[in-house]
Formats: sequence, C-alpha cells, structure tokens
Amino acid sequence: MSRPLPRIAGPVLLGALVLGLASCWTSPAPGADAITVNVPEAWRGAASTEGSELPGLAESGTRWWTTFGDTSLDAVVADVLGGNFELDEAWSRLASAGASARAAGAPRMPSVDLNGSAQRLEIDQSGGGANAIPIRLGETYSLGLSLAYEFDLFGRIDSALKSARLEEAATAADVQATALALTGRATDAWILAVQNRSLARLVEEQIEVGEQLLAVTENRFGTGAGTVLDVLQQKRLLAATRAELPRFLGEAERAVHTLNTLSGRAPRSEELRPDSLPSKLPILPAMPELDVPSTLLTLRPDVVAALRRVERSDRDVASAIAARYPRLSLSASYNFDSNQLSALFDRTISSIVGSLALPLIDGQSRRAEVARQRAALDGAVANLQGTILTALQEVEDALSLEQRGTERIFTLEEQARIASDEVAQARRRYVGGVDTYLQVLAAIQNLQALERQLLTERADILRSRASLLRALGGVWLDEISTDS
Repeated sequence: MSRPLPRIAGPVLLGALVLGLASCWTSPAPGADAITVNVPEAWRGAASTEGSELPGLAESGTRWWTTFGDTSLDAVVADVLGGNFELDEAWSRLASAGASARAAGAPRMPSVDLNGSAQRLEIDQSGGGANAIPIRLGETYSLGLSLAYEFDLFGRIDSALKSARLEEAATAADVQATALALTGRATDAWILAVQNRSLARLVEEQIEVGEQLLAVTENRFGTGAGTVLDVLQQKRLLAATRAELPRFLGEAERAVHTLNTLSGRAPRSEELRPDSLPSKLPILPAMPELDVPSTLLTLRPDVVAALRRVERSDRDVASAIAARYPRLSLSASYNFDSNQLSALFDRTISSIVGSLALPLIDGQSRRAEVARQRAALDGAVANLQGTILTALQEVEDALSLEQRGTERIFTLEEQARIASDEVAQARRRYVGGVDTYLQVLAAIQNLQALERQLLTERADILRSRASLLRALGGVWLDEISTDS
C-alpha cells in the first residue's frame, strides 16, 4: 500500500519538471542583422562655417521656422499646431498605444477576481402542470476570491510588454513627424501667400509705370511726334500687366485657405485673411552650422520611429519564440460556501493549483508565427534603411536647391540691372526719334518679366531653406515624453 505524498512534494516535483524541460530549450535570442547605411561624413554643398558663431540646429533649441524672424509666420505655425485635426488624430493614436502598453504589462501581476453566486435548485418528479409537487428543493450560496498568475519563465510576457512600449515610443515619434510635416506645409503655404502678395504689389507698381508710359505716348501722339500704333502697343502691354493681378491675388487667397484649413478653421475664416499677411518676403537668414550627418539619425522623428519599430519587431520575435516553450501557471481560490445565506461564512473551500502547459502538436502554427515575426523584422530593418537614405537625400536635395538657386538669383539680378539700363536707353532713343516704340515695349516687357521671376526665385530660395531645416528634423512638441 502506497503512502500519500507530503503536501510539499507536488510543487517540488512540478518545479523539477519545469527545470528539466527548460534545459531542453535555449532562451529566446532574436536579433536583427547589422544595419548598414552609408552615411557621409559631411554634407556636400554646405557652406563652410569654420570660425562662425552660428549654433548647430541640434544645440540651438530654436524651432526652425523662427529662424525667418517673422512674427506672422510664428503665429500661423502656432495656429496649425494648436488646431490641426490630423495632429489631434496622431495624439489619439499615441494615447491608444499607451493604453495598449499598459494592457501588455498587466499579465506581469496576478489577476484577482471576486466571485459570488446564488442558486436555487428544484427538481419535480411528479410531472408538470399547476399541481406539480416538488420532490427536492435546495439552495446554494458561495462567495470567494480567485487568483491566477503565469510565471514568465522565458520572457514571453516581458517581450510583449517591451514590444508595446517600443510601439508607443514609435507612435510618439510619429506624432513628432506629423507635427514637423505640418510646420513645413504651413510654412510653404505662408511663403506662397506672401510671395503672391508681393507679386501683386509688384504688378501694381508696374501698372503705375505703364499708365505713366501710356500718358507719354498719348502726349507724343497728340503733338504729332508719335503714332497711334505706339499708343495701342502701350495699351496692350498695360492690359496684359493688369491681367496678371487677379492671378496673383487668387493664388494668395488659396494659400490662405490652406492655412485656415490646416488650423482647423473654415477656408474663408476671418481670423486669417490675405491682407493680414505681409506683402514682402522675409530676408533669407544666415545658414546655420550643420551638424554632422549622423546627427540626423537622432533628430529625424521618422528615423526614430523606424528604429523603434525595428526594436519592437525584435521583441515580437522573442515573444513568438517564447510561445513555443512551456508555460507554468499558478491558480488559487478561497471560497465561502453554504446552503443557507445566514450561514455563508461557516464553511470555506480553498485550493492551490499549479499547471504546466507544454506545446506538442499545433500544426506548426507557433513555428509559422516565429517565421512571420522574423519576416516582419526584416521588413522593419529595410524600412529603417530606406528612411535613413530618404532623410539624407532630402537634406542633400535642399542644399543643392539653395546653392543652385542662389547662383540663379545672382545671374537674374545681373540680367535685371542690364534690362533696366536697356529700358532707359530704349526710351532715350525713342524720344530722340531714333527707334520706334516697339523697342521700348520689348525692353519694358523683358524687365517686368525679370522682376517677377526674380521675386519668385527668392521665394523658392526661402522654400528651399525651409525644406532644409525641416529635413534636418528636431523635436517640436515639448509635451511628448515617452520612455522606451
């Protein structure tokens, strides 16, 4: 006759079994292959700032749009960051990711439930109907607590928690990226509005000059020194110049519509109108000292988000591997039980159960999950590499645009000076009767076109600088603080 095992024997044998099984597996050790991206040592085309006192963007602490030194632009960007619905949606995704991270960490703590029940049992063996007499009648009441806990032997729960926290950090970087993109869109729309208001003012000045020239040609025609053709040609040029004014005013209005919409207002909101914006482009600020290209990897929120998702995928692989290992769980309960409610606390029932679950046959579903997570990790690494290269390209493109644009402005300014002298010379020859008014007309048209083109090129340079500062990245929302 066998003797019963002592109470301690069951847990001891269970623990020994778990340790024995654990020795049959290795701990989850996922890891992405080395991520290699060719990062240049310096930015090509960047002006040398050796000996300059200008701070680097990483150390300056200023928000990039403030470098233009325009309070109107600062107010516009603040409105966008404060009222944009796309940014609100990004904030909600961050809140959801935070809640998911808290939920993923819940299994690290025991779960405790309060249970209660009341049951009335009646068995009728004499047939149904109104005259049925119950043969057995009883009541049962119970009240108790139950506890459940899983020992995280192989880090499955911990890996899932780290994955959720990394996703929360990546989502926080997504919010930063959304804000950064919005500041760029707002700045571009603001520059477009100011550019077209400046063009409209330039056209108004050109119209005024055209009216003066029309008066000159009419006077010369009245004195017999000119012809009706001269008058008609000048009227045509004046009408063509006036036709440009509605186009520029309309472009400015539509740019303001964009700004209002980005700020969460109706497009034609009275809070921001075209006439409330400057009609002169700001001066291009000095080029800041550019940090080394590798600094971009820590300042660009999209790069940070991609890196966090690589780390998250790595933890997902670990969690999938750990899911193939045994699970050790502990459950306990303490209940009060009675057939009478008044005597509920007279009898207690307690139990402690340890259980071990060892996956044996699952149709290779867990193995397939590991393969799926590894494939997702490879995709995350590829996405990170592509994001880094895109970031590098955006900076290099912006530097190239500004450098070549500056060269183009220099040549256009020289052309404008020559065209101005050409107009003056053509007018003298026309007044002197040497040439017809056609030469004056051609010279004026060329000068006016160069003036408009020069203003547009200057606006493009401002947009290039905005693209450069935006491409360099940065943290623009101080409210975000997420530990990974």
